[in-house]
Amino acid sequence: MISQPEARELIRLATLAPSGHNTQPWKFSIDTNTIRIYPDYSRRLPIVDPDDHALFISLGCALENLLIAAQHSGFNGDVEYFPDGEAQDCLLVHLHPNSHPPDTALFHTISKRQSTRCAYDSRKIPRTDLEELEKANTQDGIQLRVFTEADDIEQITDLVKQGNRHQFNDPAFVNELLSWIRFNQHEITSHQDGLIAAALGFPPVSIPRWLGQTLMKVLAPPEGEAKRCEKLIQSSSALMLFIAQKHDKKYWVNLGRSFQRVALTASSLNIKHAHINMPCEVLDVRRQFQNYLGLEEAQPLLLLRIGYAQAMPTSPRRPLEEVLIDGG
Repeated sequence: MISQPEARELIRLATLAPSGHNTQPWKFSIDTNTIRIYPDYSRRLPIVDPDDHALFISLGCALENLLIAAQHSGFNGDVEYFPDGEAQDCLLVHLHPNSHPPDTALFHTISKRQSTRCAYDSRKIPRTDLEELEKANTQDGIQLRVFTEADDIEQITDLVKQGNRHQFNDPAFVNELLSWIRFNQHEITSHQDGLIAAALGFPPVSIPRWLGQTLMKVLAPPEGEAKRCEKLIQSSSALMLFIAQKHDKKYWVNLGRSFQRVALTASSLNIKHAHINMPCEVLDVRRQFQNYLGLEEAQPLLLLRIGYAQAMPTSPRRPLEEVLIDGG
């Protein structure tokens, strides 16, 4: 039987997973040897993620962290996806003793992985390391494509810029993004979520929210943001795309699981990653992306740039008491 402190530590490590705008849209409960993971719809992003696929991808990332941490602690986790009979949608992880050796490399990168949003240094990634990333995609129904050729990167960059212009021309998108940016230490401490302004390229100083919002709107016009994204892609070593064969919750969770395993593998190789998800988030642009790749019904849902860079400030996480139902 897993102890309460052990279960709480698994959940703490699960919460180090990435999420859209660092919303941390999850809740957990502990019931003897079972941990439940629930979507927290109060933290959804209705403008950028109206169908909640990114929310469920985030749950998949948290689930994979939990499973890797459980194995390192001597437990296997059997997962049930949204079983009937539960009061609400949830993932059930049934834990039982495991005699297999732990996956130490991935476990130790859980606390080191980050979304690194700065410019990279353009170094090429060795083919053997790219193959390691491709092998880390293990979930059924999830494709991983890595792009290193200039023609592909140019075409995808055009779609990123198109999606970026669409989003930054939408006041609702800009306001939703601004609501999750933390411009000063007081906001970081009081919320323990969202995007730290310094991690987005702002100077590492605290500024009032009104000033940060004003600067964001002045310094991030649609065309300027599109060009900034283009430069970030140009500094990167490759692009990486995750594709779901079906567009439903289970596949979204599995995509999150695969992405997290790939991201942790990248971290173990000192490869950084950052989301450039605009062509996946804007539906019209996503259809163009599908057509370019010949995907038919499969959905391109998560686009990353990867490469080498120095670490950036880490994103905060809420305390366990805020994500545990009934205090765990």
